[in-house]
Amino acid sequence: MYFCTTNVKLMFFKRIKRKSAQKSIDKALDTATSTTGGKIKTLGILVDATVFTDFPFVNEIAEVFGIEKKTIDIVYYYPDKKEAMLLSGLVYTDSELGLKGKLKNEGLTHFINKSYDGLLNYYNEDKLLLNLVAVQSKAKFKMGFVGSHKGVNDFSVTTELNNIEVFSFELKKYLSILNKI
Repeated sequence: MYFCTTNVKLMFFKRIKRKSAQKSIDKALDTATSTTGGKIKTLGILVDATVFTDFPFVNEIAEVFGIEKKTIDIVYYYPDKKEAMLLSGLVYTDSELGLKGKLKNEGLTHFINKSYDGLLNYYNEDKLLLNLVAVQSKAKFKMGFVGSHKGVNDFSVTTELNNIEVFSFELKKYLSILNKI
């Protein structure tokens, strides 16, 4: 009986944290002001690690932006904490979600607070913790894929995640028009 009560409490607490995170996203989107000026010289990439456990397109992305790989920081999101331990790089999980949309990960907090010129949201599904980091990011210009939460990105491309050729072509074309690269 004790086990059931504990599980119910944990599920209830998780639900409250997730609702709180969604409110935080909605509030950030309502009050968002776009600071889209300037060329992109530094880039943060937010990756769904359920799709890519190791981001394979760093060279292509660096080429599109005309920047060095060392100016690119990558963060991975993986829902399961145990499996995430097997990944390399900066990874955050569902277990790091606190109350009021706060994330309990020092490296992730640094990533969110860094003023990147651009943030590339490399995911195409509407996932709460990916969206939360994307809206909390201090990046000046946010790009991503159609399919993520509407309003998170300043610019979105319609293509598959693994079709880097089409994505690079579209990104380069439109970012040149926008005078971002």
